[in-house]
Formats: sequence, structure tokens, C-alpha cells
Amino acid sequence: LRYGTFGQFDYRDDPFGPRNGGNYVLQYTRYEDRDLRLHDFNLLDIDLQQYVGLFNRSRVIALRAHTRMTDTRGGQTVPFYLQPMVGGSEDLRGFRPFRFSGQNSLTLNGEYRWAIFSGCDGAVFVDGGKVFSRRGQLNFRDLEGSAGFGLRFNARNRTFMRFDVGFSHEGFQIWFKFNDAFQQRPLGTADSQ
Repeated sequence: LRYGTFGQFDYRDDPFGPRNGGNYVLQYTRYEDRDLRLHDFNLLDIDLQQYVGLFNRSRVIALRAHTRMTDTRGGQTVPFYLQPMVGGSEDLRGFRPFRFSGQNSLTLNGEYRWAIFSGCDGAVFVDGGKVFSRRGQLNFRDLEGSAGFGLRFNARNRTFMRFDVGFSHEGFQIWFKFNDAFQQRPLGTADSQ
């Protein structure tokens, strides 16, 4: 059984291709294992996005902070497939998908985007993130890092395809995706990879 609540404050100029503004989402979800009674837990998901338009909004600094924190009690565990994960095309783009998993996660992303020509934007980015076992470890120490560059193909200022190359100390990853880098899942649903 899964239920929860959420709140959102969104003042982006365009939710599908933001050039200015912010979007702040807080979502709480409760999971109850009705069969085995071994996997009851709470999930708190906080996603903060800020966009700063420069030079008549033809260039954009896009920032994102995202954390997922779980809470279990009395011998309960979070199933491995529902644990917060970091790594892949949505957060640490220099690492393979699902590279890090744990009880809690933190991801920080920054992108600088500029128009190359109509329908194509360039981007350079830096990512930082980690997983950790206790909520008290929510801090900016011991972050894994990656950086890279990419292209954003858009129509009517909406990204429909992107190409990213991310580098980390473990090598590089190439991503070809049909979504925006900071795509938000529908509110009220689970935000799993």
C-alpha cells in the first residue's frame, strides 16, 4: 500500500522550457508491506530547482538540489529496488546508471545553457551526489563528482531530445535521452528510476 502527500511552489516562466524562476517540491510517501510485513517505510523527497536567465534569457544557469530520505522502524527494511539511487542520466552523468544506492541520497546539479542556433542549445554541467545511511549525514562532504557537456534540441523552447557526455574518475558516459535534464516526475507518484 502506498499513500502520501505533496506540495509544490512553481514560479518558472515556462514549466516545459524554463528560462527564469524556480520550482520547489516536497513530497512525502508512506509504503506499507501488506504481505510480508517486512518493508514498511517513509520516503521524503525534496526537489529544488532554480533558473536564472541571462542576456535577455538567451543564456540560463540551471541549478538543482534533490534529496530522498527514507525512515524505517522496528526491523523494517527498504527493498533494494526502492532505495534511493544516484548515478545515470538524471543526476551523476559521469557514472553508470544506479551506481550508488543507500538509505538516503543527495544530488546537486548545475548547468550553463546557451542558444547555439534556433532549436539547439549547448550546455556545460557539473554534478555532485552521494548516498548515506543516516539523515544526520545530509551534508556536502564526500560528494562524488562529474562534469561534462551536452546539446539540447528543442521546439518552442521545450527540450525533446538531449545528448550529454559526462566524465568522472570512473570514466565517461554518453547519454542520448528524450527528456529535459531536470525532468520532474508527476506529483503524487513514486520517483524511482
